Amino acid sequence: MHPRVLGSAGSQPTPKAGCSCRLCALARREGGRAVRTGPSLYLHEADLLIDTPEEANQQLTGHGLAPRRIAWTHAHPDHAAGLRVVQFLAQSSGQAVEGWLPRPLYPVLAERYPLDYLVDAGHLELHLVSPNRPFELGGVRVTPLAHALAEPVFAYLFETPSARGLYAPDHLRSLPLPEGPLDWAVVQMPIPPLDALSFELPPEHAAWKNFYTFEEAVEVWRGRTRRLVFTHVYESVRMTPEELDAVAARAGDWVRFAHDGMEIAEAAPPRGEAARLEAFRAEQARIEREFGHDPKRMRAELRRLWSRYRSERP
Repeated sequence: MHPRVLGSAGSQPTPKAGCSCRLCALARREGGRAVRTGPSLYLHEADLLIDTPEEANQQLTGHGLAPRRIAWTHAHPDHAAGLRVVQFLAQSSGQAVEGWLPRPLYPVLAERYPLDYLVDAGHLELHLVSPNRPFELGGVRVTPLAHALAEPVFAYLFETPSARGLYAPDHLRSLPLPEGPLDWAVVQMPIPPLDALSFELPPEHAAWKNFYTFEEAVEVWRGRTRRLVFTHVYESVRMTPEELDAVAARAGDWVRFAHDGMEIAEAAPPRGEAARLEAFRAEQARIEREFGHDPKRMRAELRRLWSRYRSERP
């Protein structure tokens, strides 16, 4: 698979209007990786855009993209307020854009943004899908994974016969992690090591409850994915791309912090691992066929399969 991070910012872009902090000043002066726009991802194989931040039109035109399909993770403005790009894409192509939306997210998105207008105007062909149930897009199996939150928030698991990837840009602590090995995972950034921050983060700060620390995140994902990319890079951490690179290097070259336009290259599996992966995927497919009518049993069987796979790792 060939995922591309179109936007890597946190809840606010860099540079920000009227702001003269060191990050915004750097972005205005040097551009490049220092500039961050709202969080979004494009998956080439499915011709699918995930999320429409305020800068969605700018992101797509900047990379020469005109996706036929869009899905959303949740209704926060930094993920959905650029939804009108659907109209621009439909007008340019002469056909409606396919919108793929987990059913619980529909009423929230429709209340805050002109979703129903886009459908009524013929710009959007809306497909409501069930949480935690896969659907097929261009040969890619897509599963919207529900977070354990009262507000509807979703991550997306992508699977082909040869690769598996995860996009979970926000609220990561509330996501039940998918079973099985991943080739890549693009997930919400953690709290950087305290010795890398230029300010103190008091013990009572809400971030300690809502985010993994860097050390926790690395341990959670170690052995689960061959590529780990942290996105939703918050301007509030006050760290330049080079400073974030130095933090990532503490974990090894399998970990990176995202930047706008970042293409994620697949890591080759270690020697002997390809056959194990093929066997895992075959058994995964059998479990899903046999227990697809019983999601609870299917998840339990997949959990056992994943546990066995990890225990047998050389």
